[in-house]
Amino acid sequence: MSDILNFEENILEICEKYTKLTMGEIEFLNIEARRIMNDEKNLDKDVFIDVRNVLTGEAIVVCHRKPCNQESLYKEKVVGKVAYRRDEPGPLRTLETSQTSVDLYARSQEGVLIKQTSYPIRYKNKTIAVLIAEEDFGTDLKPHLANSNQCDSLKEFELGHEDLRFFEKSITNYIDDSILIFNKNGILLHHNKAAEHYYKEFGYLNSIDGLHFNNLSLDLLTFEHISNSVEKGDYESFRYREIKFGEYYFKSKIVVLPNKGIVIQTIKDVTDEKIKESLVKEELVAIQEIHHRVKNNLQTVVSLLRLQSRRVSSSEAKKALDESVNRVLSIAATHELLSKQKEDDVQLKMVLNSVIFNLSRFYSNNLEVNLQINIDEAIVLTSNKAVTIALVMNELIQNCYDHAFVGKEIGSSKINIEVKQEKELILIFVKDNGIGFDFDKITQHNLGLQIVTSFVESKLNGMIVVNSDESGTRTKIIFKN
Repeated sequence: MSDILNFEENILEICEKYTKLTMGEIEFLNIEARRIMNDEKNLDKDVFIDVRNVLTGEAIVVCHRKPCNQESLYKEKVVGKVAYRRDEPGPLRTLETSQTSVDLYARSQEGVLIKQTSYPIRYKNKTIAVLIAEEDFGTDLKPHLANSNQCDSLKEFELGHEDLRFFEKSITNYIDDSILIFNKNGILLHHNKAAEHYYKEFGYLNSIDGLHFNNLSLDLLTFEHISNSVEKGDYESFRYREIKFGEYYFKSKIVVLPNKGIVIQTIKDVTDEKIKESLVKEELVAIQEIHHRVKNNLQTVVSLLRLQSRRVSSSEAKKALDESVNRVLSIAATHELLSKQKEDDVQLKMVLNSVIFNLSRFYSNNLEVNLQINIDEAIVLTSNKAVTIALVMNELIQNCYDHAFVGKEIGSSKINIEVKQEKELILIFVKDNGIGFDFDKITQHNLGLQIVTSFVESKLNGMIVVNSDESGTRTKIIFKN
């Protein structure tokens, strides 16, 4: 019973810190973990559950069942360790494509050469984790491996099994695009040097010759889908595809030659193009933000000037003017702070204090809010990240003031802001006790929330989780410093 509680605690802790999985999805993983602990399959193998770290893109181990009838391949604790793509291509491929990766060679965290089969763990039509069964290369492969040098042994093994029919002098080897040629059963017959290069980048340690299409596919497309579509005369469903795999972006083209009994796939790397497109989109978001700020500032100035013009002859004219000036200065101070950020490092607390101060002054006459602020003074970031966080926090806190406390009793409104650092991670929490809202529905029409989501994911490479109900809204942002 203690072992079950232990792995459930591990799953919960790792998933809450590194993933966006919901409590329902995490509980489903607990059920899967209990199942594999008592499963009679793969009793001679190390069995794992891995999830994807949304901050780094790599896989991370959340559960490990050692073999029941032989010694484990691992001497140290594996739970919580990272499975890098360069060493273990199967788990990441399965997490990204939802396809089973069968008998792919890999290198464990302890440097042992292993063979893995990775199965997707799906919950409500979504792959949330991967189940991995691992074993040693096997006694039939031991003669090919020299124990003194694992890397050289692996190369020796690959060379010994290289398909001699590989068209080494073919013109295709001078083409930058990957070319893969499969037979009518989906088995890879030939590939060019570009394909060999990319699959080694993906972490495939052994030669890809002889592997099935489904074991090489970089997205959800299967060979069965191609065959069925060809029978129906539907070539468009698979002929041209855009693929995102890890940090790469590809354009795929598939040509079927029924008379020859072969399928040819070309894969073009368009990663640089996509990066440029992403930069353009970020610039557009920034421009939208500028327009949004200018619009709000102008509206505020107009409102204040109208108020001043109505009151200029009254005894309260000076007070109204002072209040108007303070409000404008509060907004202007935020703009000034953001516009003057440079590449030097900056203390995050100083930036956020300015943002919070200006907002609290701006709303002080309209709404009484109890602000609770706890920001770690030791957090120092580049100016780019600091500016991004300032924009994000401004939108979140402003939304609290504008929308969270409609109809709430005066004096009962609270906003809690906490920023802390845990090793390389920065954690930001914004909580209110307001009336809540539907985040997915409101985000579609709210530029501010669109900016928040876009900036956290694209500029900080982090994750944002929003939970909202009638007791209030809780926003969590995590990114790597």
